[in-house]
Amino acid sequence: MLPMHGYQGFRTAPPPSGWVQLRDIWVLWWSGRQIAQVSPAKERGVRVHLDARKMWQTKDVWAASVDQGKRYAERWCAARLYPEMRLRAAVARMVDGSPGEPLPPLPGLPPTPEQLQQARRLAEAGAKELERVKEALAPMRPPAETKPRARDPQKTRVRAALLDLRRGV
Repeated sequence: MLPMHGYQGFRTAPPPSGWVQLRDIWVLWWSGRQIAQVSPAKERGVRVHLDARKMWQTKDVWAASVDQGKRYAERWCAARLYPEMRLRAAVARMVDGSPGEPLPPLPGLPPTPEQLQQARRLAEAGAKELERVKEALAPMRPPAETKPRARDPQKTRVRAALLDLRRGV
């Protein structure tokens, strides 16, 4: 059985966003779905497949290069996904590679006590490791300068007298 349209599989990683390269094909992801695809064509340049609207409303165009196809796809999709925004701001928002908001937790059973204990231990170990790394990366402090000790005038007299005694003066 083929997966449904938009199926994300097991969510072990956040869905991609922005441009992602798959071999020689560039794919534009937005909100967890593929909205544009730029692929090399045998006939001429590259083929740009646009799918930012409803599923049955797609568009195929040709471009001279991958960069030109990506720019066209960004503008075309941004104009349809963010009609209320200015085009430049809409493109920047759509192409931004950072995920917008964290995914909701998957439904399932509550964690077992062992899983909670393991999570706590991992968090503690991670905190200790982070402290160790921060300490190792901290700039080394130069040694504190020590002032020369003040000489006791009495000791210089005693030293001079001892030298005189050794010489036999």
